[in-house]
Amino acid sequence: MSRDRFVVIAEVRIRPGQRDAFLKLARQHADNCRRLEPACRQFDVTLPEGDPDAVLFYEVYDSPEAFEAHKASAHLAWFREQTRALVEGRQLRELRRVADGSEALARRVLVAVPYLRHLPELLDPLREAGFGVTFNEQGRVLTEDELIAALPGHFATIASSEPYTERVFAAAPELRVVARLGVGWDQVDVAAATRHHVAVAMAFGTNHDAVADHAFALMAAAALRIVAYDRRVRAGRWGTQLHGSLYGATVGLVGFGRIGRALARRCKGFGMEVLAHDPAMDGDTVAHLGCRLVALDDLLEQSDFVSLHAPLTAATRRLIDRQRLALMKPTAVLVNTSRGGLIDEEALVEALRSGRLAAAGLDVFATEPLRDSPLTELENVVLTPHVAGTSKAAVEAMAARCVESILTIARGGLPEGGYVLNPEALSAG
Repeated sequence: MSRDRFVVIAEVRIRPGQRDAFLKLARQHADNCRRLEPACRQFDVTLPEGDPDAVLFYEVYDSPEAFEAHKASAHLAWFREQTRALVEGRQLRELRRVADGSEALARRVLVAVPYLRHLPELLDPLREAGFGVTFNEQGRVLTEDELIAALPGHFATIASSEPYTERVFAAAPELRVVARLGVGWDQVDVAAATRHHVAVAMAFGTNHDAVADHAFALMAAAALRIVAYDRRVRAGRWGTQLHGSLYGATVGLVGFGRIGRALARRCKGFGMEVLAHDPAMDGDTVAHLGCRLVALDDLLEQSDFVSLHAPLTAATRRLIDRQRLALMKPTAVLVNTSRGGLIDEEALVEALRSGRLAAAGLDVFATEPLRDSPLTELENVVLTPHVAGTSKAAVEAMAARCVESILTIARGGLPEGGYVLNPEALSAG
């Protein structure tokens, strides 16, 4: 790799009130340059502190000739035409780089998890190892197009639930690691990641207790009508609604992995009988934990609470449909802290409205964030915004696992413990 790189720093002055419109086009321009110009090694769009009407472009090219080719490109002409009415002026500095820190560990990590921008100290080990960190400033999960615009030029991403598709991997040839801040990978096309030599690293074993706590809290809140009582008191009303109970009830766990087993321990402490359904489990293992392995339909018929802890796959999508909801007791509570796609939400709404099902506690939904859903109108539903696994301790543990996986892979190693779903991507790369 040549160190004799050509660096351009361009400062663009934006007309007052036009920065957001300009930034949208600037991100697209940066993406075009990275995709269409092999000799464009870096193209960052940055905002200087304290100057709301300025945008800086930091561009790195293989040579001055490569920059001349950039200036003659059709996509630069397009960008200038699109932003002509938004710009007051431009200043350009051309530099020749004599030392290239990107040859070492000085690479970039995109932190796509929105709330981690408020916890920058969790990423300190990356910075200490020479990595630059780019935060998701949108305050929400990125769309596929936003991810395609943001990801090029990054060695790794700490991923939320944004989609990692063939298009995304094709647009980010430098990407080598998707480190999921969580334990589900239904939003990651692992086969596509492998084809593009990208390791998919998970944070297994870091948030199961947090999810189990949340699932148990949803069970309690729904059965005991905690939210409805809270609303009643705030409205100046009083009196009982004859709520349910937890102690001695039967709970059915659909999925008996780390989270299911953690919830089972909590339920056993409340004197509950615990039924489990999991095709990957054998009866002796479940019995050893004081629980009983049963068929799914039997679990639904017998349980006072049903809590879902299965991955979302082609086989489990809408696992709890209209027919299976009809098997449940009318006094039962359905809890889901796994993936919204496990439930037919339209059928669930019908069951809750008709009294065919007593209540539900939901942390996940078929489409997130939840918008314009009849679930929000039902008094017998407790809703939380996909936060079950994000206790303070769990977030710290998940972030540490993601950081460690990125650093291990950057140094040529393989994280131990089965955290990488596709280790063949590393040997292939």
